[in-house]
Amino acid sequence: MPAAIAAVAIARTGPSGRPEWLVAQRLPAATFGGFWEWPGGKVEPGETSVEAAARELFEEVGVRVAALDLRPVGTPLHAGPIVLELFWTMAPRDAAPRAIGCAQVRWVQASELVGLTFPPANAPLTERIVALDRLITS
Repeated sequence: MPAAIAAVAIARTGPSGRPEWLVAQRLPAATFGGFWEWPGGKVEPGETSVEAAARELFEEVGVRVAALDLRPVGTPLHAGPIVLELFWTMAPRDAAPRAIGCAQVRWVQASELVGLTFPPANAPLTERIVALDRLITS
């Protein structure tokens, strides 16, 4: 059975008034070290993917959100040995992300996402965020 991975695309309104999305850079020693990703990780036994996404967001970048505030971005993505599920939410006003379980964090506009290197399985998720960004800014 494939491992379930839950991740969060968290947005804030940037100085330009457009959304900015939080991305995390993987630790150098990790698989795909140095690549960018949506903060997240494995769904633990006994928790739902949305609970895992909220937990992982806090563990990796120190941002606490309620699982109820997370909305799915499309259907889960089956990528070989893993199943990825992406959720999104707006950042709480007091959000101050920091690199806890990652090398660094960065806020970027959707147009900047194409210039970042994501693991291959994340590419379709990133495309979904670019499409979502268009929807929420139109």
